[in-house]
Amino acid sequence: MTTVTEEQQSLPTDDLKTVPLGDLIVGRKIEKPIFDTHGVLLLAENSVITSEIKQALKQRGNLKVCVHKQDLKRITLDSQNACDNIKAVHFDSELTKKIDSIVDAGLITVSNKGPAVKDGVVFLGRKGYDKDQRDRLMNEHNKNGRALGDMISEALHGEPMDGSIVATMAAQYLKEMTTDTDNVLTSAIDQFQEDDIASRSLEVALLAMAIGIEMDLDAENSRHLAMAGLVHDWGMMRVPAEIRTSKKRLNNVEMLEIKKHPIHSLELLQHVSALPRVISVIAYQVHERMNGSGYPRGRCGHSIHPFARILQVADAFVGMTSPRPYRPPLMRYAAMECLILQARERFVDPEVVRCLLKIQSLFPIGSFVVLTDGSIAQVLRRNRDYYTQPIVARVQDAEGNKVDHNADENILDLHETGDLKVAQALPTPGSNEAEPSEDYYYSNLDKPPV
Repeated sequence: MTTVTEEQQSLPTDDLKTVPLGDLIVGRKIEKPIFDTHGVLLLAENSVITSEIKQALKQRGNLKVCVHKQDLKRITLDSQNACDNIKAVHFDSELTKKIDSIVDAGLITVSNKGPAVKDGVVFLGRKGYDKDQRDRLMNEHNKNGRALGDMISEALHGEPMDGSIVATMAAQYLKEMTTDTDNVLTSAIDQFQEDDIASRSLEVALLAMAIGIEMDLDAENSRHLAMAGLVHDWGMMRVPAEIRTSKKRLNNVEMLEIKKHPIHSLELLQHVSALPRVISVIAYQVHERMNGSGYPRGRCGHSIHPFARILQVADAFVGMTSPRPYRPPLMRYAAMECLILQARERFVDPEVVRCLLKIQSLFPIGSFVVLTDGSIAQVLRRNRDYYTQPIVARVQDAEGNKVDHNADENILDLHETGDLKVAQALPTPGSNEAEPSEDYYYSNLDKPPV
């Protein structure tokens, strides 16, 4: 029987096409070898694809494989489109040429001018959320969501706007972050139920700011990162509604419209005064990918601004955990697993994902878990580098009885509770959250982000 092999080889990249593992047709014979995305030989030439081989590859995390173009038509499900996927959007203007020249010149480095914000962030341990701050955050979310929605509407009508509005929002949230990052992030989950551009941009901006703080950014850089998150997706409103709300996988023509939206965002931002120049560069690059598979220009690695790489991860996490017209939200734990896999496959920056783990834990704050004693808890806080041992608040005992989650005995640091650990991740009650399938690992990369 043909078996999966592991042998590092130099890939003939011009002759290979990366395809989802699920597209391979069982029973078909390959004439050329199949590799993983790192160049490791998976199947030798003249092998037959079997369900056992596909399952073995899936268990090893090989959800995408590199197939020779000579074999594509015969062994994949998408034969008519396999060789002509759109890799870059040719939608040039003086504006995009100007941004591209900045990137090509290597002028996208980041340096701090002041101390890292992280130095002033207090680790709160088993302390619950402050109610006054929670109420204040809810009010800020409502007010800022409306203001951001108004700005998007004005931009679409070509009206001039004052960029100090988003600068003020970023400064407000930075102050709240230094007081209690976990409270800020979970309040955003509770608040933003509608999946619209404004509310989703707010949640992405907050998560990106938290990641940036963990990556030792100073105050100015943290604010710039959040500002970019607040404005990066405005161009989606220029994409036809029937595409934005599609319940089916988009074809190449429809995806081309999606891939134009960063350029639309870039154009809309020209109506916003007093925005630092770097904001436009970041917004333009959020949907690029570390391995060059993103859009609009197919940039890769260090040709993508560091803040855009942070926003890639924040945008993907919020996108996967938000409902879409074509699918329910993904469980927060499953979304974290997806991003870890994507980091391994170089879709996203591994260092950014590591910092996301530090601020969320493997069982992200706000999510629900079963503990090994049978009780149910909600993840309250991250626990520094103890990714699998967050601080939780028990909400039910092992018999299913409701308990006071604010009581001191029910707030648990799982790093200090001996044998008490997380046994299972649960969907949020009433959320219709889904567990992952193979398709979910890459769904946020090839479907509309709203």
